Amino acid sequence: MTRRRGWAIGTAVAVLLLGGAAVWIWQSSTAPSAVETPPSRSSPAPKVTAASIEQVQELVDEHLEECARSTRSAPPEGCGIRIPWGTEFSAVSGVRYRIEKLPTVELDGDEFTADGGILVATVTGTGQDGAPRTETYRSETWAVRGDVDVTDEGIEISVW
Repeated sequence: MTRRRGWAIGTAVAVLLLGGAAVWIWQSSTAPSAVETPPSRSSPAPKVTAASIEQVQELVDEHLEECARSTRSAPPEGCGIRIPWGTEFSAVSGVRYRIEKLPTVELDGDEFTADGGILVATVTGTGQDGAPRTETYRSETWAVRGDVDVTDEGIEISVW
């Protein structure tokens, strides 16, 4: 190897190292800091009071009663309903829901958890063997979660 080729290779390696270091420094300086404050919400988190828990409980109860009135053949979204009918039915023609006990709400800042509910679902359709079939499923761990928003009009919930 000639002296000129050695200098050219050394210069190319140095340029690559400096370029890599510059990219690394640029990336690390534009990355978000680990200690960022969360974005501010439009409404403050509700204070946990007996009245606020009661209001959220009423809203959750209304939402879940509406879920139970669903006549679709698939469980409605945002209702915490899971039915393991897939192994027993090849097709579902209808599902009827009966609430035996509504879940109880607990507030945690701007979120809620409602659990301890009991839901019964009666599924009708066609079994895996092609014959008409009806099965009843009972869940004693019916639960939902969601967000609580305080607005000028009152408390609003959104169920996940």
